[in-house]
Amino acid sequence: MSDRKPGVGIALSVGLVALSSFLFPATSGGEETVLTSDTTPLSLEELLGEAKRRNPTLRAAQEQWRAARLRVPQASALPDPMVGYMVMGKMLETSLGPQKNIFEAEQMVPFPGKLWEKRQIAGAEAQASKAKLQMTERDVMLKVSETYYDLYATDAVLGAVEEIDEALKKFEGIAQARYAAQGGSQRDVAKAQAEVSDVLQRLLMLRQQRETVAAMLNALLDRDPHTPVGRAEQPELPMLSQTLEELLAMAEKKRPELGEASAMVKREKHANTLAKLEYLPDVSVGFQYNRIGAGTTTMANDGRDAWMVPLKINVPLWQNRLIPGVLEAKHNLRTSQAKLAQAENLTEYEVKDAYYRFTAAKQIVEVYQNALIPEAELAFQSDQAGYEAGRVDVLNLIDSERVYLNAQVAYYQALAEALKSFATLERSVGTELQAASSQQPAATSHEGS
Repeated sequence: MSDRKPGVGIALSVGLVALSSFLFPATSGGEETVLTSDTTPLSLEELLGEAKRRNPTLRAAQEQWRAARLRVPQASALPDPMVGYMVMGKMLETSLGPQKNIFEAEQMVPFPGKLWEKRQIAGAEAQASKAKLQMTERDVMLKVSETYYDLYATDAVLGAVEEIDEALKKFEGIAQARYAAQGGSQRDVAKAQAEVSDVLQRLLMLRQQRETVAAMLNALLDRDPHTPVGRAEQPELPMLSQTLEELLAMAEKKRPELGEASAMVKREKHANTLAKLEYLPDVSVGFQYNRIGAGTTTMANDGRDAWMVPLKINVPLWQNRLIPGVLEAKHNLRTSQAKLAQAENLTEYEVKDAYYRFTAAKQIVEVYQNALIPEAELAFQSDQAGYEAGRVDVLNLIDSERVYLNAQVAYYQALAEALKSFATLERSVGTELQAASSQQPAATSHEGS
């Protein structure tokens, strides 16, 4: 007794067509809806250059650094001088005659060393601001690189799933033809259609994921959110030429966080010295010019103008201001030294973490390249030929198809993870690493197309 139920097969076929129409609707012109992507190849170097020019966070950090540099000459400038004019009363007489008016000027001069320390403090703050700029630039470059690699992995997986989708549609057609010719079962048709539907759902999720990645890339580059984003070029897995010890030594010199922490220690040292200098008095130097009117004497200097140079010093008397200021500077210095030690510890951890993650991910990529994908592809091709010849049933074919597809997906995810780990390692060290690229065979026939 036959298990064929034509009504069920027709229902499945109609349902599949409806699902395809829902997932990939056509435009009024009969074409598929175009997502925010195009076929223009994207270069990571070009994107990084554009991010350096356009990223808003990076531009803000650049302006903050420029502002900090301009505070250096201000810190060492003398206070503004004071000028004055006094009108004298008629009854104020001197031995030279009546005083008419007085012109005066006064300049306060801080004790030697105070202005120098203030300039050093402002200079250290400018160095810390420059280190923050470098940190921001590194963070932006890392985020752009990670997004770029996510875009590549998404596009590569999309290509692999689309290739499998074409193969499954072919097998579905074979199953339907055999069923119509009374040579196959309706069960094979249903299994093939269910697998095609599952792949269609996967394609939808991947295309939505690509939209998210493209939106993130546009945001990092300060573009319009709807700007089309092309396909990422196939990256090559770098071969790290430095040892872990060499990377740690490079990080001690290049990592911006250490530069910022060191600059803040320098700043607090000068602030500590300045706090102690507050015990010393400042000097105020002035000049007065007195206009004298004609007197009633017959002396030779009768009515002659007079001048004087007054000198003043402030008296650092109030200890409730000076002592707490010195103690505050000491605590700030200890705080900055502790932060520097913490930055050193964090640097060692992040460099080691990124290094081990990269080496592990690289090994996983090589396993997929050299073993898992070739084996899965060979099994899938063998089952394809066997199914077309009638020697393999649809369940074995679908099983080998899933193994092959999952191997490709895992490979691209591992490759993206390795590339992102290498970018993180560069961020942790604080500079680009000179790395020779390994020769990487294409994982599938569609890659690079």
